[in-house]
Amino acid sequence: MALTKDDNILPQLKPLPVLPLDALDRLARLHAESSQANRLARLSRNSIHAASLFMVLGSCVLLMGGGGIGRNFLWAVSVLAGVVALIYFYIRTNATAFDRAPFSVAARNVRGTLLYLGIAWGAGAFLVLPSGLSIVAAAFFALTPALALALLLKDAKGLAAFQIPAGLLTLGAAFALSWPDAALDALTILVGHAGIFAATAWHRRTPLPAGLALR
Repeated sequence: MALTKDDNILPQLKPLPVLPLDALDRLARLHAESSQANRLARLSRNSIHAASLFMVLGSCVLLMGGGGIGRNFLWAVSVLAGVVALIYFYIRTNATAFDRAPFSVAARNVRGTLLYLGIAWGAGAFLVLPSGLSIVAAAFFALTPALALALLLKDAKGLAAFQIPAGLLTLGAAFALSWPDAALDALTILVGHAGIFAATAWHRRTPLPAGLALR
């Protein structure tokens, strides 16, 4: 098709400059760092909801009965100590937000508290649960906190910090205390924990935007 006079007065479109590979690599790293910062900020922000979660679930477990007053009190105080720690770190992080305190420090504190809560929660399998525990009650005790933490925090490391000690202690209690369906309880707990962690780890992946993925 021949160009007319009017076509010649149109501005000539030039191709956009192509970013060098080094610049694309920097953009990809910046994207990954910002995504990581957002995840750590969400972990710190939602830790207060995790504290409320443990208070509610702890009360439900105590209502199951099975432990004496002394054991119930010891376990309740242990869990409450972790709840207080979560609240303390939440307040501390918000108080220092204007000082630009790194979220990595806050996340490390929250994950450490979740590790402690995993130990305290798992100890409840020995201290407060009844000996004739049904498989439904065992699954509720072992999996409900992990599932709620996965939905609230969306942090694989924090979830693993809770899951490993809580899961192992619950499995130990199932066999040590001779729960009626110990083998089935153990299988349910293992599969449930594995599925929850796998889903959280999959969701945690940070996909690059289409333009940055073609490096």
